[in-house]
Formats: sequence, structure tokens, C-alpha cells
Amino acid sequence: MYGKISGILMPILAIGGIGLGVWGYQENQEKNSVLIKAENQYQNSFHNLNYHVGKLQDELGKTIAVNSRRQLTPSLTNVWRLAYSAQHDVGQLPLTLMPFNKTEEFLSNVADFSYQTAVRDLDKNPLTPKEYKTLQTLYQHSKDIHTELQKVQTAIIQKHLRWMDVESALATEDKPVDNSIIDGLRMVDKNVQGYRDVDFGAGIGSLNRSRTIKAQAMKGMPVTAEQAKQRAADFVKIPANQLAEAAAVPNGKGTEYESYSVRMVRKGSAVPINVDVAKRGGHVVWLMDERDVSAPKLSLREAHTRADAYLKAHNYDSMDTLSYSEYGGLGVFTYIYKQGDVRVHPDTVTVKVALDNGEITGFQSEPYLLNHHSRKIPQAKLTMVQARKRLNPAFRVNDLNKAIIENDRGDEVYTYEFYGSIGQEHYRIFINALTGDEEKVEKIKGATT
Repeated sequence: MYGKISGILMPILAIGGIGLGVWGYQENQEKNSVLIKAENQYQNSFHNLNYHVGKLQDELGKTIAVNSRRQLTPSLTNVWRLAYSAQHDVGQLPLTLMPFNKTEEFLSNVADFSYQTAVRDLDKNPLTPKEYKTLQTLYQHSKDIHTELQKVQTAIIQKHLRWMDVESALATEDKPVDNSIIDGLRMVDKNVQGYRDVDFGAGIGSLNRSRTIKAQAMKGMPVTAEQAKQRAADFVKIPANQLAEAAAVPNGKGTEYESYSVRMVRKGSAVPINVDVAKRGGHVVWLMDERDVSAPKLSLREAHTRADAYLKAHNYDSMDTLSYSEYGGLGVFTYIYKQGDVRVHPDTVTVKVALDNGEITGFQSEPYLLNHHSRKIPQAKLTMVQARKRLNPAFRVNDLNKAIIENDRGDEVYTYEFYGSIGQEHYRIFINALTGDEEKVEKIKGATT
């Protein structure tokens, strides 16, 4: 009897053992596949970081070499884009347990400085000697950072180092590993901490701290990578059957807010469209179509109409045009939110329209997403007439508004906004509606409405 039972059980146990072995093999294969995918993503992110910092160095070199707004504005715009991209590359690396905040802060400051400089009218308000010195300093520091990153890259290649080992070492510190990657990146961050000779100008650092706090409060349900790809495709209005390629890479917790970098390519095109989608809420933060723009066929007025329609289609309501300009074959329009009769300057959106065919090639909504909410407008202690008396007598007022602005400390203040000129120069002056203090003076960039 035992022989019969054994004869029955042995094949069953053998089959079970084989099945268990196959299951274990499949599990191991799937685990290895996940690890390989993660390792490839980390390697790719570090390669991109190296590339973007190298290009950032080149572009900063151009800014101190050119001498015309026609060349300088696009170059500064590229500095902003590359610094922003490098910051996101850092967020995709497994560094959440290792301090790398000084490097991220530096890249963020470079992005803010270059953006604020690029969007002003450099013909009327050219770079100051101090700003040129800042660009020269940034060029040298970016060169130093790139050199250190290349050393890390060389160590990775020569020693066959893995980023997965870095992640394990940072998490446990039990397993002995080659710390060339960790040591190299710590050296980068330590060096950046010593960059005390950079004068970014008033408000840049405090603006970053304020933005970080606001980013942490971004509302909405989290979205997956697949949902982010769909949000990006819907925003750009590319049907699924017209997509040749679409990939979403999560940006890590080292950034101000978690997001997905979505890269899409239309069928029959090799030009990528890059879209950043916030993980919380699935909001489109920025968009950039990298295609070359040919000779203009549309007027700035026609492009303005396209930009208006674009915002309306994406549910950006109660938006007024703050300013507009034209360069590099693009119409660039900055919009501002209006709550009742008060212009809310922190809530801005920028739209870029290609003047060859009217397509939207750029969109930036980060200021709006980080700042937008319903404000409780305080009771003014000065009338507009009283505030107007605080202006320079030579200042000729052409337009006036009520406005909320952000001061150099990142605090919102209620003001009266006076647009006008002294001689041939145009300015926007903000007088605090509660104290009568002159809060801010801006030279006007491009045209204004």
C-alpha cells in the first residue's frame, strides 16, 4: 500500500517541485528585470545630469560673450531650461538619504536668475556690471561642477559601479561597497556650499524658500506615470494613434515637488515634446516643443489670439495679458490672474506661440500652480489718490490698478499699481495700500496692457 501511495505522491511532489522551481525562477527573473530597469534609469539620469551641466556651462559662456539682446535673451532662456533640467535630473537619482540640497539650491537659483533676466527688456534695461560678474562666476562654478561630475562618471565606468549599490549603502550602510559615487557627489555638494561669491540679487534665495513651502501644499490626488502620460498627451492634444513614443520618468523627492517628466514624439517626427506633470493633482507645470521655428507668417496680434484661446481651452479663467514680446520667431505672452478688480501678480502663466504656424511651443504655469488661491483682500488705508502723491513728480501715469504682489521676502502685499514713464523709459511702480511705502519698481519688458 505504501508503495502505491509513494508511486502516486512522488510524481505529484516532483511536479510541485518543478512548479515551485519555475515560479521561483520567474520571480527571480522579474526581480532582476525591475532592478535592471531601475539601474538603467539611474544611469540615464546621471548621464543626463552630466550632459545638462556641461551644456549649462557652454550656454553660460555664450552669455558673457554675446553683446546683443537678440542673442542674449535666447541664451539666457537656454540657461534657465538647462538649470531646470539639471535640477530635475538630480531628483531622479537615489539621493534622498544623502544631503545634496546645496547643489539643488544652486541650480534653482541659476534658473531663477537667468529666467528673471531673460524676460525683461534687455534693450532698455541691459545687464549691469554686477550681473555680468554674476554670469562669469556662474560659468566658472558650472565648469567646476561639471569637472567633478565627470570624475564620478569616470569612476562608474572604470570600476563598473552600480547606482543600486549606492541606494543600498545609503539605506543601510551595512554592506561594504565602493563609495566613489557617494564621495564624489558629497564633494560636489561641499564645493557648492562654498560658493559665497555669487550675487544673484535681491529676492532669489527667499523666493526659493517661499516656493518650497508652497510646493509642499500643492493640492490634488496623486497620479500614476500612465496617467501623467495621458494628461500630457491630452494637454498637447495628441491622439494616442499619432504618438510614436511616450515615456514618463518620475522626478524624485529631492525636488520641490514630485512630478513626472514626460517625453513625447509624434509619428513622422523626430522632434520631442517635453512636458512636466505634477504628481499631486496631475497639473501640467511646463511644456516645451523643441522644433525649429521657421520664418514668421503670423502677426503678434494673431498669435495673441491663439494664446488667449489656448488658456481658455485649458480652464485658465479671469486671466489678463500682463506683457508680450517677440523674439526668435516666437510670440511670448505673460498672463496674470485677476480676482475681482485686483491684479494678482504671483499667479502668472506664460505662453509661447510659434509665429510660423501658430502652434503653442512653450507653456509655463509653475507660478500660478504654486500661488493660486482665493485671497482675502485687506481694507486699504490709503486711497489711490493718496498713494499717487507718493510717486516721483516726474513720473507720468498712464494706467493704474489695484494689485497684489510678492515682495523680496516672498510675502504678499496689497498695493496700488501705477504704470507710466519718465522721459522715454517705462516703469511699473507699486505703492503699499496699507503703509504708503514704495514696494517695488519694475522696468517694463516688451509691451504691456
